[in-house]
Amino acid sequence: MTATPNPHILVVDDDPLTRMMATEALREGGFATSEAEDGVRALAAFEALHPDLVLLDVMMPGLTGFEVCRRVRATPAGELVPIIMLTGLDDSESVEQAFDAGATDFISKPINWTLLRFRIRYVLRSAQLLKELVRNKESLSSAQRIARLGSWEWFVPADEVQRSAQYYRLFGQQVDTFGEGMDSLVAHVYGPDRPMVGAALAGARKGVGYQLTYRVVWPDGSVRTLLETAERTSDSDDPQALLMEGSVQDITEQVEAQRRIRQLAYFDPLTGLPNREFFRESLLSAAARCLRNDSRCAVMVVDIDRFARINDSLGPERGDQVLQVIGHRLRERMGDRTPAEPAGGGGLPRLKVARLAADEFGILVSDAGSVEDVLATAHELLQVVQAPIHVPGQDITLSARVGVAVMPDHATEAEAILKAAETALNRAKRVTRESVALFSEEMKVAAFLRFTLEGDLRRAIGEEELQVLYQPIVDVARKAIVKAEALVRWPHLARGSVPPPEFISLAEETGMIVPLTRAVMERVCNDIAELGSALPPDFRISINLSGVNFMDAQLIPTVRAVLDGAGVPASRIEFELTETVLMRDLDYATVILAQLREMGIRVAVDDFGTGYSSLAYLRRLAVNTLKIDRSFVGELDDGQGVAIVKAVIGLAHSLGLEVVAEGVETAAQLEALRQQGCNLIQGYLFARPMSIRALAQSLACASVTLPESPAPAED
Repeated sequence: MTATPNPHILVVDDDPLTRMMATEALREGGFATSEAEDGVRALAAFEALHPDLVLLDVMMPGLTGFEVCRRVRATPAGELVPIIMLTGLDDSESVEQAFDAGATDFISKPINWTLLRFRIRYVLRSAQLLKELVRNKESLSSAQRIARLGSWEWFVPADEVQRSAQYYRLFGQQVDTFGEGMDSLVAHVYGPDRPMVGAALAGARKGVGYQLTYRVVWPDGSVRTLLETAERTSDSDDPQALLMEGSVQDITEQVEAQRRIRQLAYFDPLTGLPNREFFRESLLSAAARCLRNDSRCAVMVVDIDRFARINDSLGPERGDQVLQVIGHRLRERMGDRTPAEPAGGGGLPRLKVARLAADEFGILVSDAGSVEDVLATAHELLQVVQAPIHVPGQDITLSARVGVAVMPDHATEAEAILKAAETALNRAKRVTRESVALFSEEMKVAAFLRFTLEGDLRRAIGEEELQVLYQPIVDVARKAIVKAEALVRWPHLARGSVPPPEFISLAEETGMIVPLTRAVMERVCNDIAELGSALPPDFRISINLSGVNFMDAQLIPTVRAVLDGAGVPASRIEFELTETVLMRDLDYATVILAQLREMGIRVAVDDFGTGYSSLAYLRRLAVNTLKIDRSFVGELDDGQGVAIVKAVIGLAHSLGLEVVAEGVETAAQLEALRQQGCNLIQGYLFARPMSIRALAQSLACASVTLPESPAPAED
């Protein structure tokens, strides 16, 4: 199947920013696009343009996305066109309503624009397969209309059979090669189906009709599927007058269509392997069998190390080829491997392989032997993945990790055993010397260790063990540091430096993020007060607020108390929040941001472009700054992401907002941002997070030197 070049996507959304972001992202992905701002225009555009796919917002004034979807489906041209619905709603009722309206897929906001492109390619590929299935059904209907049916009449007492010419064609035979009598049919039937056909004929000799589906083998070795119906036509009860009549229809195309529909639902289209849903159902059956028979089964999860680098360096097409090779190897190993059998025998284990995620494969071993045998199987499968892969002009050698769990040793339920294997895989990823990890009590103890870390964090907050560092934000037009972001670090007394994502996520889960953030606010305000007049008049320090902080009813009183306690004006502070946090409760966010603005505190939207990116909420909320996410900045080196960065900068300027690019590490990124009019820069190209003393020294310099090359990479 050849994909349509530059598929045409109709983007329907009443929010102009969402349409702009979607259009730019799709154009970068090689798609042609058209836009419609409401349901009425969408229907007109669909009728005029006949797009290959519709990206349709649910909540629109006038006609909703559900109604537009229903009307498109009601047209002849819209029966098979894929429709992906977008919405900020995440309730199951909305999802069901979308599919009831005829939606092909359903995506909740915030939207990951990069993944959206891949999702659309997958949906287009599935739509093409569906069109082929429809064509196959139409071909079958045409065949029936021209009487692609064979018929026969059998006088049972004399075993005399009269067959139509078309009957013989359905078997790929001629009259003189088929054979005499009714039993000659059996010789042409596929071996495993012969007993079934023989039993039906035996019943027919007694006047019993039947409807039977069986397979036949043509002289060229191909296998066809036939549907045969027989009934008694003679009225007499005399066995010597028994007459049977029947018809035979070739239903191979129907059977193949059903197989392909199942293929779409339960198999990965890229590798041909079962998908996660198929694997889950197989695991449910295996778990029930284990408990019923007091046997064992094992689950392995195989993850390819740093697979993204294949796509980044060689392109997605090569990446797909590599995944296909790995899937083929695992599938082959499934059938022809002979692992060491447990003492006393036990036969070959039954293996099932599935593609669980982009670069993750699942292995189900039913009737598993000992743990040692299971681990030996895991190491052999690991070698399969690690063998060199030859693609045109390139030999690729991959490494991988395997997580293993055994039932009932580690769990007695299907979901639990899969989770245990994934937990073991995470351990294998963290411990570089282990390529294969077996789920163990040690991993169960990890929960206790996390509990211990929770106590240490509570102590660290109370004893002011946490440190606050500052990363400057530079105005390249003025060649001056105009702001800084406060970043918290934890030099653990026993463990050393704890990565921020680890202890921040722990703090959010346990509620300690509230006292932690207050401690950061107090440290920042005390540092500002200590620097006093050394700070430029308009200098501000930004502090990150998590969703837990923002939803805390004591946020505003806490901020007032901290500012008053340090004697620091609110104009020195800026809070950074992500789009996701702001969009959890837009009404609540509007009220809180208005109160912060009345106090004189500014607000920045962090990681802008990765979430909702909606013009509507930006107009409604009292925000001052947009921070371009580092993922978009990182794409500027090779010319990618320019459209989205340009769109964000243009939006910020049009709304009178500051725009800051974070994660700037190369001179090329800096130059691209300057060309688009972004002058506020944050990143290692200028400075790493530093102490308040180092920040004071940097502020004392007359101007900032614009670097021509990135700072050395961090160890």
